[in-house]
Amino acid sequence: MSAIPSDVMLETEPNDETTPGRGGHGLPLSATIYEFVIAVAALAAALPFILRLNGSTHAWATFGILAAGAAASHTYTVRTAKDSSFHTSWVFLIPAAMLLPPELVALLGVVMHIPEWLKERYAWYIQSFNICNYTLGNLATWGAATLLLDANGLIPDQHLRWAAAGLVACVVAVGANHVLLAPMMMLARGHSLREAGIFSFESLSTDFILATLGLAFAAFWNFNPWLIPFAVAPLLLIHRSLAIPQLQAEARVDPKTGLYNARHFAVVMQEELGRAQRFQRPLSLIMADLDLLRDINNTYGHLAGDAVLRGISEVFRQQLRHYDVPARFGGEEFSILLPETPPDQAYEIADRIRRAVAARLFEVETSSEPIRATISMGVAGFPRDGSDMNELVHQADLAVYRAKLQGRNRVLDASDEPLLAQPEKRGPRLVTLPAGESEPVRPLPPAAEIVPDVERRQVVRPHNVPAPRFFAVPRRLAMLVGLVGLLGTAAGVAAAVLGHSEEIIGLVTIIVLVGLGQVLSLEVEETGSISVSAVGALAAAAIIGPRAALALALTMAAVEWSARRAVFHQLLFNVGALSLASLAAAGVFSVHMSGRIGTGIFVASGLVGGLAYFVVNMGLVSLAVGVEGRESPMRVFRERFAWLMPHYAVYGLVAAVIYEAYAAIGAWAIIVFALPLFLMRKTQEAYLKHTQRSAHKLREAAETIQTQNVSLEQANRLLKERSTAAMESLSATVDARDAYTAGHSRRVQQLALAVGRELDLSHAELELLGHAALFHDIGKLGIPDAILLKPSSLTDEEWEIMASHAAEGASIINRLGFLSDAVPAIRHHHERFDGQGYPDGLAGEDIPLGARIIHVADAFDSMLTTRVYRPARPAHEALHELRRMAGSQFCPRCVGALEAIVATEIGDAVPVLVD
Repeated sequence: MSAIPSDVMLETEPNDETTPGRGGHGLPLSATIYEFVIAVAALAAALPFILRLNGSTHAWATFGILAAGAAASHTYTVRTAKDSSFHTSWVFLIPAAMLLPPELVALLGVVMHIPEWLKERYAWYIQSFNICNYTLGNLATWGAATLLLDANGLIPDQHLRWAAAGLVACVVAVGANHVLLAPMMMLARGHSLREAGIFSFESLSTDFILATLGLAFAAFWNFNPWLIPFAVAPLLLIHRSLAIPQLQAEARVDPKTGLYNARHFAVVMQEELGRAQRFQRPLSLIMADLDLLRDINNTYGHLAGDAVLRGISEVFRQQLRHYDVPARFGGEEFSILLPETPPDQAYEIADRIRRAVAARLFEVETSSEPIRATISMGVAGFPRDGSDMNELVHQADLAVYRAKLQGRNRVLDASDEPLLAQPEKRGPRLVTLPAGESEPVRPLPPAAEIVPDVERRQVVRPHNVPAPRFFAVPRRLAMLVGLVGLLGTAAGVAAAVLGHSEEIIGLVTIIVLVGLGQVLSLEVEETGSISVSAVGALAAAAIIGPRAALALALTMAAVEWSARRAVFHQLLFNVGALSLASLAAAGVFSVHMSGRIGTGIFVASGLVGGLAYFVVNMGLVSLAVGVEGRESPMRVFRERFAWLMPHYAVYGLVAAVIYEAYAAIGAWAIIVFALPLFLMRKTQEAYLKHTQRSAHKLREAAETIQTQNVSLEQANRLLKERSTAAMESLSATVDARDAYTAGHSRRVQQLALAVGRELDLSHAELELLGHAALFHDIGKLGIPDAILLKPSSLTDEEWEIMASHAAEGASIINRLGFLSDAVPAIRHHHERFDGQGYPDGLAGEDIPLGARIIHVADAFDSMLTTRVYRPARPAHEALHELRRMAGSQFCPRCVGALEAIVATEIGDAVPVLVD
């Protein structure tokens, strides 16, 4: 078994170096200490053997086959529900302990995990623990097997001794693996031994049987290696069978909450209900419903709602007994089956759960503060509230519904006073169709086919299978990528064949360090990545020469592909560009001079070598980006990559120094210089994390401000709508005070908007005009009825009061704020074109256009409407009066627009409006 990441734990536990009690990488401090102890033990056990590796070590071919099999089996894991996984790698590990020397056994734990890590990219502390776990287990297995294989005096028979050694190896391998894994599962994930299932019969027996299959593999190897494929063939079936328990668990469990799903709950409830009926035992059912989940989703997002659902499921696990059965019934509704529990005890359990949920704080990413949630619960008991499953669910549902109506966050028993009177006998909640004859089914006539007047569909063409395309990119870019990839690969192959360097140890060391540097590259948002692998590539160009170009390019491209799954043309381009860049740097470093002066010149030439590597690599990348984006490659180079030029110059200088040190102390020089580079990478990581945290906080602040702005806009819009509605009501009240003017403001608004459209006013101007026209008489609220409704002529004092309504209306609307632009039109809608109007005596074009329009529309509607002091006038007389007074009382342009509207839309048959 291996440790795997726990998605739930890693979501809820922050991966922050500042989190108290954590080791800075997502593990509790106690788990970090335990991992450190295991790592030290693994290094102490394996390092003495690994240092003995050399070219004379035997069984390399066997090691390659077994390591490949173990690595392949590790890439296809079967995960369990408790953060662990099964592998079939035991089939290859047991033969390794029986057949390989200890030097290769110690190396196997690292090699077998490399493909899995490239595929899954587990966190480094998880992968490191798995490597150390298997390394210690493999060496312990080898030691136990060797001890028995050499015990000739204890077991004289060779075959029996080999079988006993194999049996002990299986026991030790499985036991060591589980013993080392169990503390980590408890310390890191908080699982007990029973919850983790590490020492369960199923787990131990599965691993042991796989290990014994590995023993058969080793026996076939010694007897007849050609039988090995027949021993390995059952692994496919075994792998599928290992997945069956997990598939069964997934079929029973709701993936969002980890509780049972409704289907499994129904099966268990039916079984428990049958047992309760047979033995006359109590049984209770709790139905629970999360309150106001829709509000949580609308306020904080659906991910916050999911987090609350998961938090409630955790409360259920904490508060319930191990034999209770909680499940997610559907949506925000949960069900809990309580065997051997009468309703009064179930009520107490439900109320305890309700209080725990109400007291819990739910951390969600979309809120700076934890949020709270409540649940409403209903309790039903067998046999008191029902004798079958549908009846119990129905009664508990009704109790939940009553709890919701009574204010939520409460528990109600089904035996409480019902919401409505229910019949004594109720049919089952789920019924089938009657088996007997029923009302005959009358088929509906087919719908008439709708045929369009014009057929716009094209003739159906036969399906053509598209031809395979090597590049799903534009032709020009494809040609560039292919040219760079082929030239770089061909040049790299030629350099590898024709080169003279034989520094194999140095090449292997640099490849490993370059691969690690590329693996540990730092992602920079919207920019790319930062990596120190370029230093290794330049050092290889200086030490190894051209022969290292293709090997390093393939290494960096492979690691990059494993991390980001780049498409093939990107992979080909990267290999070609990196090969050409390394060859360019190697050409610079190939110039050597003897003596101290020559050494100084060579080190200084490292600057040129670094620049050559940079110019070739980034130049080709800029060219590809420019071709793809139809930009100038030089502009792309200057804007995106030129700032890196000093960095690569320094990288070349460091590579030249590494070359001089390599000549003196060998491969240790590479390792010594690699340590500061990785320390620099750690510093860059800390800086980037700080920068990203700062940027994240700034984004959060910006999002908060944006959210608040949206909220303010919504509140402002709502306030505007409600204020406008209130003013419309007041305007209607003014019109309603006089039976002769009912609807006057609305009609003036319609006329004014029609005139405004005739005068080609903009949408914004029309909107303001509509408000001004609707509220033009709002100031009459302050005019007494004795004056407003007086049937005879007004006195001078009364007329002065009546004339004040325009200024008073403007003052009322001005207080609203958002209609301030409509105030001038309201204030001046009684100004005359000749300057004899009120309240300010404006004349001509000095009068706002909106006020002139309203003045004409107001007068026209007044003349068409019967008033207390005069009858209504016909439309042609009203138009004649407007034309007569145009230029003195009314604006001629507005009168002309109104006349055009009346002539076009109404004609001569203009009705007299009598309200």
